[in-house]
Amino acid sequence: MTELEIKVILADSISNQYPDYIMGIEFPFQFGERRADLALLNEMELTSYEIKSATDRTARLSYQLDSYKSYFDYCYVVCEETNLKEVRTNTPRSIGILIVSNKEIKHIRKSNKFKNHNKESLCSTLPISFLRKNAFLKKIKSKHELCKHISSIYSIETIRKWSRLNFKERYEIASKLVKIEKGDIINKDDIFTLTKKSPTKLFRRTS
Repeated sequence: MTELEIKVILADSISNQYPDYIMGIEFPFQFGERRADLALLNEMELTSYEIKSATDRTARLSYQLDSYKSYFDYCYVVCEETNLKEVRTNTPRSIGILIVSNKEIKHIRKSNKFKNHNKESLCSTLPISFLRKNAFLKKIKSKHELCKHISSIYSIETIRKWSRLNFKERYEIASKLVKIEKGDIINKDDIFTLTKKSPTKLFRRTS
């Protein structure tokens, strides 16, 4: 299966399991250096889903997932039956595993809850205008410096809450649009909608 095909099945499964979902596709974090294939906000907790199709390499998966644990509350790898053994070998036991089988998602292992988040990583997804407003120092210009300063004066709980609220603001309207226009299942057009940054108003698709 292609990554897009897996995304469609995964997103549809999530939409059925979490009716009030707020979902983002290709969500950038850690100053844009990483992208979660799919991210789900549920009750102010953020879950990442990293897709590994049968043709993807997994040798660096454990290293890659370290950055996910520093930002997300729960982390899952989504694979196929044919590469499950390889994914198990290269995935820490703290990371959850799901497989796509017969166009359905099956749970193999539950994710631990991660609390040891990195403040600067959490800050990295916040708008620079928001960071400047809360830094109280006009002389700081670069986003990296702003994140470092914010991390030194605010608690992890505060910064984590900001990051989750920002995710909600970013994807809430797009998620509502998909809910309104969804047919029997989520399709590729819905995936495209969830990839874009949300508009400020809710508009139906015209095509």
